[in-house]
Amino acid sequence: MPELHERRKIISDGSHTLEVLNILKAEISSQESLNSILDKAIKVVERSVDPIAGPPDHPSDGLLYGLIQSGKTSIITVASAIAVDNGFQCVVILTSDIDLLYEQTLERVRKALRGLSVLGKKDWKDATRFERQLRTTPFVVVCSKNGKVLNSLLNAFKTARAKGLSILIIDDEADQASLNTYTSKGGEQISRINEVITDFRNYFPVNTYLQVTATPQALFLQRPDHQYRPSFTVLSEPGPGYIGGEAFFDADSTLIEEVDLEEVELLRATHQPAPSGSSVPSGLGKALFTFLIAATSRIIKGYDNSFAFLCHVSVNTRDHGHIVALIDRFKENTLNALHNQTSLQYAKIIKDLKEAYDNLSNTDRDLQEFKQIVEKIKFYIRGTNIRLVNALSNEEIKLDAAYNIFVGGNKLGRGVTIKNLLVSYYGRNPKRPNADTVLQHARMYGYREKDIGVTRLFLPKRLSEHFRLIHQMESALRELVQKYPIGNFEGLYISSPLQATRRNVLDPNSIGLYVAGGYCNPAYPLRTSDMQKNTEWLDSQLAQFSEQNEYKETTVDFIIELIHKCHHDPQHGADLWDKKTITSAFEKLKTLFGNKAYIRVRRGRNLNQPRRETQGFLTGGEEALVPKDALTLFIYRLNRNERGDVEIWWPQVRFPEGNYVLAFSFNR
Repeated sequence: MPELHERRKIISDGSHTLEVLNILKAEISSQESLNSILDKAIKVVERSVDPIAGPPDHPSDGLLYGLIQSGKTSIITVASAIAVDNGFQCVVILTSDIDLLYEQTLERVRKALRGLSVLGKKDWKDATRFERQLRTTPFVVVCSKNGKVLNSLLNAFKTARAKGLSILIIDDEADQASLNTYTSKGGEQISRINEVITDFRNYFPVNTYLQVTATPQALFLQRPDHQYRPSFTVLSEPGPGYIGGEAFFDADSTLIEEVDLEEVELLRATHQPAPSGSSVPSGLGKALFTFLIAATSRIIKGYDNSFAFLCHVSVNTRDHGHIVALIDRFKENTLNALHNQTSLQYAKIIKDLKEAYDNLSNTDRDLQEFKQIVEKIKFYIRGTNIRLVNALSNEEIKLDAAYNIFVGGNKLGRGVTIKNLLVSYYGRNPKRPNADTVLQHARMYGYREKDIGVTRLFLPKRLSEHFRLIHQMESALRELVQKYPIGNFEGLYISSPLQATRRNVLDPNSIGLYVAGGYCNPAYPLRTSDMQKNTEWLDSQLAQFSEQNEYKETTVDFIIELIHKCHHDPQHGADLWDKKTITSAFEKLKTLFGNKAYIRVRRGRNLNQPRRETQGFLTGGEEALVPKDALTLFIYRLNRNERGDVEIWWPQVRFPEGNYVLAFSFNR
């Protein structure tokens, strides 16, 4: 790759880096994508601890923030190669405790890092052999996030007296199992996996801890000083051909098919004393017919020989078994009907297939003739593979038939990649969904551009709206991270009825919320003499606003400029009224509602008592005089008081009405 000679010094002599890039080049044809992967991996290592300089002054930690199924593993392997080429003696990759996903990660890492010894979770049981492995650095360890397994690895390192190793710890899906699940209860109790990962970080003096996820909400809502709150973020962008939320959940999307929520509930065997009905409900049937048309058209075109369908409506294994039985009957009925053209059932099947064909024709103008596709369906359907993928099964997510139908729960969620997935039927419907959990169910995302014309997502309207809101939240968060990649930015945009993440990993005493239509103000302004210059500056800026006007339209940018001259009195503290936090919130409002804002100015006020940060100082229905569709600043000029406190401006902001909150964390 000639471009490497022009890249940063960090890979100038990177034999492992060059090797992994050559391997990726065989899989990723886009030079742009390869360059992007390399750039992100370099940023990770550049911001990591210097493995040769000894223990750092401060803990070294960060986040690789990707998109669902966008290629984070490629960045992990390239970053690992760059790390060992630059002095790291060991890379430990922590991954899922689900065997299917663990083996998938181990296989990918071994394939990419062929010049390194890559140890799996069985390779440190023999202490003597493991100690011998440690003498041939650098090396890589892939360990599942299971408390017992993690602890056995740490004990193996301790037995080998390996404390002096420089180590890069890469925690894949770091928001899933690595945080303390007892945080919300307070006290000293710590969940097992979190405890052992913390022990890992404390045992090795020279280490960098890199969290990796596409859903970092729980991480960013840890306290700013928390050791699991990342201090830097590398934002990973997808390469060409990636299909994400904008394709499915923008207003003009043609890839969504709505089904009745009642139908999804009927698929839950747990809601019925004995599951009734011998046929799939209409929406699921339509999804299956759509899949048969879509997959067959791709096979005829020679795109591939195998394609996938996903059904994910529940975490309950009894529900999964019920759905598999229904799809088995669907397969049997369709097969029999297609081989008996004189039956009434044949005419109905052909009608349903034609409706699916016509629908797909709207987005794929190059479908083969309907009769040709039906003949191929008639041939292939007998071999349809219907797999149950859940905690009770040992089935792999493997495409070994023309039509592959996967039914299951959590095993089909976070981290799993389903190749050639064309049609998904989704129905997970909790009363108060967590945004990060629902987003991890978006298995339809990925590098699927070549199949976009025959891709469909079937789900109830309510769940479609959840995904749409989550897509907006994700876009807002990525914009925020792009603006503040280093250090602790503040604020997550959350749309009701969603919550950002599960509550048990958050400290309720350190979470602040800016609520739609709510108010925020300093508890009391700082009124010392050195604030006089700020008052004079504000006087000049606000001279244009007459008290005779109820309000005037202005911009969010102008309000940000004004409030940066309004300091709070530290004696009364500030949680909600933090300049960095509230500025981030205003910037987010700009992306949601535009730059429009309102201002109402009042002078000559005698206010000398502190307020709560959401209590404010407006009286006499004053807030009703200003429209509520945009950010509003009410700002009062206070007179000098009998204590001799200087004249000062006291601001209060009101957030626009809407269906959202802005959440953030603070130290208490």
